[in-house]
Amino acid sequence: MEISELRIFLAVAKKGSISRAAEEICCVQSNVTARIKQLEERLGTLLFHRKSRGVILTTSGRLLLDYAERITHLVKEAEDALADKKEPYGRLTIGTMETTAAVHLPSLLVNYHHTYPQVELHLVTGTSEESLRRIIDYQVDGILVSGNVNHSSLVAEKVYSEELILVAPPRVDSIEQLTNLKILVFRAGCTYRAQLENWLKKTGRLPYQIIEFGSVEGILGCISAGMGISFMPRSVVERPHLGNHFSLHPLPEDFSNMTTWFVRRCNEQPNKALLAFRDLLLVND
Repeated sequence: MEISELRIFLAVAKKGSISRAAEEICCVQSNVTARIKQLEERLGTLLFHRKSRGVILTTSGRLLLDYAERITHLVKEAEDALADKKEPYGRLTIGTMETTAAVHLPSLLVNYHHTYPQVELHLVTGTSEESLRRIIDYQVDGILVSGNVNHSSLVAEKVYSEELILVAPPRVDSIEQLTNLKILVFRAGCTYRAQLENWLKKTGRLPYQIIEFGSVEGILGCISAGMGISFMPRSVVERPHLGNHFSLHPLPEDFSNMTTWFVRRCNEQPNKALLAFRDLLLVND
């Protein structure tokens, strides 16, 4: 197998389409088709099921996907390690929670971009669970997540200590005032959501309705309008531009303490761009 074939295979697998993969890697579609066919013939197995609209991995294809991701990543790691570069450079992809991106990262990103202009920095937001899957699957270089990180291939360093609080509509003095309880949360896999649901169950506040959002501002806007409640870090809701549009309620210590971790893979040598990002995070802690 050639590394170029594996890169083409990965593009097709991730895009689910030969035409979209060809666009992604700036290659003609017929060449992508030919290289995939050559790879299948060399391995003696079908890697993709062809459908009327796109392709899907076979069992053999899913098996190769794991090896291809590790191989291509190791090749990049070797190239980075051997490159004669004194300053960080290249592409760096960081996974992060929406709340962390909104509060903690803006000034850090400005500083990083100013200090290391040769790095092409990308942020991918999502729940902590999604970010953990992405780093295990080599889709990102490092992640910022909350909650427990227990995986043999990952190393986690403490970055922020957050205080979670109950955020409710204005003029709500107690949660007992709320009827038809609605919780406004990110999709499943969010640590704050899990903490909120555990608290509701422990305190017997059942039943409740779940309304999912994709952004911090969407959740806060609807809380301000009186739709429901949520758990958020205090740092998120006490930003000056938000004003006094919420009522904030402290939580018991076993629900309010939340740690944000910077996580990377421990089975590889981190490149200079990732180490520089990590160093800035720890300095800003």
